[in-house]
Amino acid sequence: MATIFLLASIAFSTCINLIFRWFKVFQIDKFQAIIINYVVCFILGFSLSTHQDLLSYLDEPWFLYCILLGVLFIAIFFSMALTTDKLGISVTAVSGKMSVVVPVLFAYFFANEDITFLFVIGLMLSILSIYFITVKKELHIDKRFLILPIIVFLGGGIIDTSLKVLQHAYSSDIPISTLSYSIFLGAFITGSLVLLIKDKANFNAWKWKNVKAGIALGVPNYFSIFFLLSAIEGFSVKSAFVFGVNNVGVVLVSTLLSVLIFKEKLELKNQFGLLLAIVSIAIIAYAS
Repeated sequence: MATIFLLASIAFSTCINLIFRWFKVFQIDKFQAIIINYVVCFILGFSLSTHQDLLSYLDEPWFLYCILLGVLFIAIFFSMALTTDKLGISVTAVSGKMSVVVPVLFAYFFANEDITFLFVIGLMLSILSIYFITVKKELHIDKRFLILPIIVFLGGGIIDTSLKVLQHAYSSDIPISTLSYSIFLGAFITGSLVLLIKDKANFNAWKWKNVKAGIALGVPNYFSIFFLLSAIEGFSVKSAFVFGVNNVGVVLVSTLLSVLIFKEKLELKNQFGLLLAIVSIAIIAYAS
């Protein structure tokens, strides 16, 4: 069952990437869509959860943890958007996906998970595959903005690591659905506060197409986190395996679907990256 959860997380995360591609096609305001997306995530998770007494959770340590994690979700989103604006989408994608190193190191040094040399080889190949798949041209990073991809790298890694800690510490007491909707509640609250400051709640600037885009994004976004937490729980002593396969799997499937749906052209190094991704997944799975 844990394998099904992992595959489901990859599938829904891939849907998120494809929806973001359509955002560009239909000129969607990402910020407006993201706010609505978090509303949908919270409502969906709250509706599916059997634990809905929010007021009783306010003094629970896990609830505060979830809210803070939601704040981090929004912060990293803005960091990714700024990185894309200043350095390009390739830098953002590479730094974001290579962050898988952070939760893997945590799993080995702090969660005492058994990581073999063969697993490390598979992980290194997966990182190389992400680079070759993502990069369409040579990466040129302006030193003035070097801090941005570092923030995306560390932030993405901290989010994945925090999800592992959250699942390990509290999933035996609180359902994963409750943990999930609490995270998105934190993201929604933070996003709303940013909106009040940024646009002074000027709802006249909102467009219906952005709201619809946010709704479309919210459903797969919720389930991507829900199934990722479920996969971590299922592979309780192999979270490094989950993060390794999840990250490279999303990049692999997203790229293949981009070729089929958006007719994206792949350079030779991108094709080489796809081959490396398949090999790395096989090695990581075998080593785990």
